[in-house]
Amino acid sequence: MGLSILLVLVLILGAFVAYFFFDVGKDEGGSSSSPIAETDSGATGVQGTITGHDAGALGFPAAATRNTTRISGNDPVDISIAAALAAYPTSGPGTPPAAVTLVDSADWQSGVAAASLSALPIGAPILLAPSGTLSSAGTDALAQLNPLGSPDTGENKVFTVGKVAPPSGYDVDRIAGADAASTAAAVADERAKLVDGPPDAFVVVSSEEPEYATPAATWAARSGDVVLFTGKDTVPKATLDVLKQKANKDVPIFVLGPPEVVSSKALKQLDKAGATVERVGGDDPETAAVELVRFSSGLFGWNLNEPGHGYTLARADRPMDAIATTSLSNNGTWPALLLTDSDEKLPQVVEDYLLDVKPGYTTDPTSAIFSHVWIIGDESLISLDQQARVDDAIELTPVETLSEQ
Repeated sequence: MGLSILLVLVLILGAFVAYFFFDVGKDEGGSSSSPIAETDSGATGVQGTITGHDAGALGFPAAATRNTTRISGNDPVDISIAAALAAYPTSGPGTPPAAVTLVDSADWQSGVAAASLSALPIGAPILLAPSGTLSSAGTDALAQLNPLGSPDTGENKVFTVGKVAPPSGYDVDRIAGADAASTAAAVADERAKLVDGPPDAFVVVSSEEPEYATPAATWAARSGDVVLFTGKDTVPKATLDVLKQKANKDVPIFVLGPPEVVSSKALKQLDKAGATVERVGGDDPETAAVELVRFSSGLFGWNLNEPGHGYTLARADRPMDAIATTSLSNNGTWPALLLTDSDEKLPQVVEDYLLDVKPGYTTDPTSAIFSHVWIIGDESLISLDQQARVDDAIELTPVETLSEQ
């Protein structure tokens, strides 16, 4: 099983290296940074900025280490393209997504809300649109993904969430509201209509503190749970209206973030509007993300408390990077989101967690389980040192060595 996962990752890596080498580099109208690298010898890999079309070897070790793969670049638009094509390779056998979701690249609230559309059975990965309009590279990626629609998408090939221009030539379902809470409520109503029922849980997050909200997007892409917004002390009417719907009266509510982000006053309003309310806290964004990764209550929460899982590591202060990679969390290694607050230093809470779930083996490492982490962003965002520390923290180790630590 572990070897199969590694083989799949290698194939996926090769697929989107090939895509960006031959296609994204041709987009003169796109952003200046794309998920391609050129080393000193002119070799290309999945990192940095492309400056030419010289063939060569992958740019190790920043492109990939034993247990990590980097989706590079410093533009969330390019990262979203790379992640979508990694999750749904367009070369060789595979199943394309039935639909694709488009979100403005500066609208993190719509991105967080839209993530539940990425989950199955809808399965519509997110592509980010600069200034609300797909770039030429994004248009090419959409064509390569080739969504055909399905009964699960209402035969729509594209969903737009928030203020986004619909692409021509596709059946489009436009979802938007007057503000973040209304847009999230509209996504909730659309998903309920498509799946013919309520979600397993509602996840309520701050509409003002993105670093505490983005972990909800990754979970929503995995689970299909619906994300709704609140202020610190006051819950918007649009959110309360969703929770008060008859079909939702028994759906549990989980609030992400400490009281400084969502206060007890807001929790009381949520408690009156719906079913049980439970907080998943954390003193800072990095700790809060780990808390959600560890958390489990009924069907809610990653519950990743043993070895052998997938993760993404993104910057806490760049919410669109995390949103751009939510498509990875509805298939493959189903990664959960971890956050770092620095370009240089891995947060201690993240390193401690990864060491706690470090995989081990007794006699035969080839039959062991493995963990894997996607590093999101180039080395100016997350350094090679951080990547190396992550790689070491999740490296497969003999059980005798683990017991001595």
